[in-house]
Amino acid sequence: MTVTSLDTLNKPSGAISLSDLRTYYGQSGAVSLNGTFNGGANAVPDSLPASGVSTSISSYRTANRILKKKGTTQTITSGTSWTPAQSGCVQYHVYVLGGGGSGGGCSTDSGREKVSSGGGAGGVAFRRYNVQNDGITSASISIGAGATGISYPASSGYVITGRNGGTTTFNPNGTGTTISATGGTRGFPSQLGTSAGEAAGSPLTAGWGYCSQSYGGTGSGGESNYTGGYGPGFNISGDGSAASGGGSPNLGSGGANGYTVSQSGYAATSTTAAPTKPSEWGSDVTATFQGGAGVQHSSGAAGASNGGSNYGAGSGGSSSESGAGSTSNGSQGAIFVTYYEINT
Repeated sequence: MTVTSLDTLNKPSGAISLSDLRTYYGQSGAVSLNGTFNGGANAVPDSLPASGVSTSISSYRTANRILKKKGTTQTITSGTSWTPAQSGCVQYHVYVLGGGGSGGGCSTDSGREKVSSGGGAGGVAFRRYNVQNDGITSASISIGAGATGISYPASSGYVITGRNGGTTTFNPNGTGTTISATGGTRGFPSQLGTSAGEAAGSPLTAGWGYCSQSYGGTGSGGESNYTGGYGPGFNISGDGSAASGGGSPNLGSGGANGYTVSQSGYAATSTTAAPTKPSEWGSDVTATFQGGAGVQHSSGAAGASNGGSNYGAGSGGSSSESGAGSTSNGSQGAIFVTYYEINT
């Protein structure tokens, strides 16, 4: 993976000296135009002439430079401010991830369907910040909380929605653009749609076999903005039971929606599939970002669903018949920063 700088030598007119090129490309000592600054050598992009090819110093007027990763990708899960963890860098690649939502839950009697959806995953925004262009040296940050789960008693007709995940933001100094990612939304139980708020049991908008899906959070301000996976909703009949897992976030190659289950007796969904992580992170980020499993029981207590695993994942829904249960927490958001220096 070749990473090039957003900045350029930025000399559209006027004289260019070898000293200018030496500084820009991070060299020291004696330098030469056809040698030190050949295309494909160290920090010089291969769009410039290669060794042995005639070139002109004016070819470098708007040229950029090749970068290399410095240190490890940083995972930030707390705090209100950021300063670079690595010195001497010229560019920062930043992902923000919102918190995961929590699933809905319900307990109904033997004559009623019982369904619930898992919470949505947090949204993601990605942006590159360049020291020369943006003047970035620090940032104000906030980390979106994972949504708190809910609980419900054994009942012949109790329904409650989950809660929404929190918003994560990265607001740099200088002229860089602020990026943010909202949290995944709450999951829903039987009879409830999106008009029902957090940890709510009304307004009832449909029959017992219906519940709305949750929705993944969204990114904004990024060069790339992504929507998180969701917990699927249901519309079933015949005194059936069903639940869905929580969503997994989209880190650039697609998120994953929760799995569903609907069968007699007790059953749980599989843990939601893990998203593909950005290649520039390498092995630095070990989190799995997987939505939690949903649970259902057609004739008893389903118990607790599984929580979203770090980071930004939703928890599963929980559907019972005349039994108590709960949904676990969505996982908190995070910020990921990869550092780049000149490829000397």
